[in-house]
Amino acid sequence: MPDLLRLGILTPERTLLDVANVRRVSLKLADGGWLSIYPRHAPLLAETLAGPVKYTTATGTETISIAESVLQVMDNVVTLLTVGEPAAPETDITAAVADEEEKHFERLARALLASLGASFDEEADGLTM
Repeated sequence: MPDLLRLGILTPERTLLDVANVRRVSLKLADGGWLSIYPRHAPLLAETLAGPVKYTTATGTETISIAESVLQVMDNVVTLLTVGEPAAPETDITAAVADEEEKHFERLARALLASLGASFDEEADGLTM
């Protein structure tokens, strides 16, 4: 039998997840990049973002959403120490990010129009000079 991982997700109050025989764990690091952890991964200590943690076992791939955490990988044991209960589902996080990006774009568009001496008339749904 090949080496497999053990995945544990812990809060100060309780254990959220403890799974053995994990083939792979994928999560998002604090720098925004995704990391996949396989058996025999080098020791690692890192910070993760809130969001989904995907793990694969013999029965398939599962996902759990968690808050920000500290990741430790050592001797085929992957441990996530998180500050609290699972975060909102990824779709909620994605919607919030998309809404914030839309507001940012709108502010930039209005600033550009103002610098050109124009404005957007929302009632007329068009530009005015």
